[in-house]
Amino acid sequence: MSNQGPYGPPPGQYPPPQQQYPQQFPGPPQQQYPGPPQQQYAGPQQYGPPNWGPPQGPGFGFGGNGYPPPRKKKGSKAVFIVVPIVLLFGAVGLFVVSSILKHSSDDTYTAPQPTATEQPTEQPTEEPTGQPTEPATTTRPTQPAKTTTTTTQPSATQTTPAEPSDLDMVAKNKIYRSGVMSSVGCRESGARPSTIANARKYYANLITCLTRAWPKQVTMSGGRFVPPKLLAFSGGATSPCGGTAPSSFYCSANRTIYMDAGGDVKLYQQYRNDSFAMAWVRAEMTDTVAHEFGHHVQNMVGILQADDNLRYQYSGDKSLEMSRRLEIQATCFGNVFMGSNKGSYGISGAFKKQLDYLHSHQGDEYGTQRDHGSRAILPRWANAGFSTRSPRACNTFTASPTYVR
Repeated sequence: MSNQGPYGPPPGQYPPPQQQYPQQFPGPPQQQYPGPPQQQYAGPQQYGPPNWGPPQGPGFGFGGNGYPPPRKKKGSKAVFIVVPIVLLFGAVGLFVVSSILKHSSDDTYTAPQPTATEQPTEQPTEEPTGQPTEPATTTRPTQPAKTTTTTTQPSATQTTPAEPSDLDMVAKNKIYRSGVMSSVGCRESGARPSTIANARKYYANLITCLTRAWPKQVTMSGGRFVPPKLLAFSGGATSPCGGTAPSSFYCSANRTIYMDAGGDVKLYQQYRNDSFAMAWVRAEMTDTVAHEFGHHVQNMVGILQADDNLRYQYSGDKSLEMSRRLEIQATCFGNVFMGSNKGSYGISGAFKKQLDYLHSHQGDEYGTQRDHGSRAILPRWANAGFSTRSPRACNTFTASPTYVR
């Protein structure tokens, strides 16, 4: 996850002219990234995120296969249950037959017929009240009770939306629709890396600015923003992500940005008497922190884990290609921030020239494997993020392999 680059220009020497790139990135072909072949991932990166793919070795849970052991069979109690049931039903059956025979012998008579009742012969002695009354022997016919039939409509079955696939997470992430980043008025720290402590002050100031700039984009993407931690080291650092890294990197396991302060102190000591070369050192420090924070953004919106899952499925050149897509995007994200705050931060003049020089001299040419992107294409993505100030320009996962070589 380190941001690879050169060792800087000679003191006082203006960097060579670089290839001109359009400020507006034309954009990759609008097609969905076809995805990696279904192959076995050769293994995790030496540095970077932890292996989030399927677990290695025995599964979790019971035993060694991830499933609970079979239950031990118990002795059968069917005999003790069936016999009482048979006896019970036999007794009930005898009682029912006996009752039927008894009623058959008794019910030989006809049902009694109703007898007529005599009408009263005496007239009522009370005077009529003038109010009509119903005859005492007359009853109104009863109306059948109205029954109301209620028809219930079938309720709509609520289904849980399916989780997005890893390809959708990297290629169609909502971060690309989060809009243009607003400036937070970030100002460059006045500290210079004369010591490890001063270098850390420079990093911390920048991370504070990045922490103010990215929450809106992360929240709009459905992620939960959590500020990263910072660790400045010299000579190498060990992290939960495994191994000992000699240069700056981001570890997602503990959400920590590890910065090689010792390396920046050496650069300062080498170029401290040359203001133009010192601008390169400042640009390198700013670009590296912004790049590693870009990995933190990828972690919060789900891109980092999804990319790791995809890389787990295959190996070789395709695995390295997915690593390049991830790294190039982190550089683009970092330049979204720098482009949004270029005025307040002072990214102009010598600083901007050295930043452009840095981007055109970063890449796999300075590393040992093709996992970060070539210096031929990194300026294109850096300029895209810087000029548009929008993560939409950073969708490396739908780009043609030509743009992520």
